[in-house]
Amino acid sequence: MLRYVREDDAEGLRRYYGREDVTRHLLDGPWDAEHAVDQARYRSGRKHITQAGFATVLVAELADGAEAGRLVGDISLWAVDDSLSHGEASWVMDPELGGQGYATEMARAVLDLGFRHYGMHRIQAQVESRNQASARLCERLGMQQEAHLRRNWLIKGEWTDTLVYGLLAEEFAAGET
Repeated sequence: MLRYVREDDAEGLRRYYGREDVTRHLLDGPWDAEHAVDQARYRSGRKHITQAGFATVLVAELADGAEAGRLVGDISLWAVDDSLSHGEASWVMDPELGGQGYATEMARAVLDLGFRHYGMHRIQAQVESRNQASARLCERLGMQQEAHLRRNWLIKGEWTDTLVYGLLAEEFAAGET
């Protein structure tokens, strides 16, 4: 189930953002409990895209079974421009729940939100080049690699490459089943 972030999601977010193997591709290091509370509070207010830089932030949670309510991951979609014609998506998943299709389902839902609800023309994702799981997800979604930016992000003291993937609204519509 995909829903908006709530303030009480702090511990669920910390469960995976607190892991070194998750944050190695991110600008921040592993989260402690205090940072998780701050981030849950901040992200819970990010619900609607109204202009460039504004985002909607959603979490996916298990809907049933013994672990119902456990967070699977989170995904953000924000406007790159004020006309809301160009968006960018980013996601982070709990690796303990990987390989079950949750990331694909979550990302498809957010692409649908961007293209259908917000009327975006194009949505991109920027992936740290060593993050092969995210690169494969982009490809599963039908996104095309449009650029390989060399050493453009300083992550934890190391210059890293970024892969830019993009998808157009008509490509998304053509790929729907």
